[in-house]
Amino acid sequence: MRGKFLFGIGLLASAAAGAGSAGAADIAARPMAPPPAAAPAFISDWAGFYVGINGGGGWGHTSFEPQTFFSNSTGFVSTPFIPPNANSSGGIFGFQFGHNWQWGPVVGGLEIDFDGASIKESSTFFIAGDSFDTFTREAKIDELASARGRLGYVIFPNWLLYGTAGIGWGHFRINATDTFVIPGVFSSLTSTSNFANEFGVVAGVGLEWKFAPNWLLRGEWLHYDFGRTTIEDAAGLSNFNERTTVDVARAALSYKFSP
Repeated sequence: MRGKFLFGIGLLASAAAGAGSAGAADIAARPMAPPPAAAPAFISDWAGFYVGINGGGGWGHTSFEPQTFFSNSTGFVSTPFIPPNANSSGGIFGFQFGHNWQWGPVVGGLEIDFDGASIKESSTFFIAGDSFDTFTREAKIDELASARGRLGYVIFPNWLLYGTAGIGWGHFRINATDTFVIPGVFSSLTSTSNFANEFGVVAGVGLEWKFAPNWLLRGEWLHYDFGRTTIEDAAGLSNFNERTTVDVARAALSYKFSP
């Protein structure tokens, strides 16, 4: 009887050990739970209308291209006098407004800006090597404006790198003085003032920082190219092609309204 009892206990123990092994095998066979998905990168909301102010500096370059022979308004054919190239510089200050749209990390927009400017240069030289005839040219760009598209990418949550291009406009003022003096014999002074509105293209790049929920601060570089313009002097004795480009570096602060 005792032997049968001990045999039964051993049988139960063996069954329990087998069941435990099977349970452990079941646990080991279960697949591991997938790791939690990474949280999506935070992208600031750049969409909406904005308005702000800007300021900085501008640097202009004016080149003159000769025309060897030509017929001018007086009916004569002559060889023109070509002024030397000129460089100008000065400050700008103005405002901008626009609207942004956003598609994930891509931001597109339209912007219009206007700046008062004081980008000027002055040069004095002898005309065609004639020591009796002195010419003084004073040129100033007093206004700049543009209408541009912008396309950028959010490189960090609060930083937007963008390119921009569109139509540029500039208002030019030119004062010219021609002084002809033969000491003790003859002297004359001729002065003219001209104003011009020039249209061209403008393109550039910028980096904008969203430092608060509705505030944007940027650094921007723009290049204006006003193309070639044919200039004829007041006497009608010479003409030439003139081309002006302007580079602008400026900072801008904008307030963005909620979309």
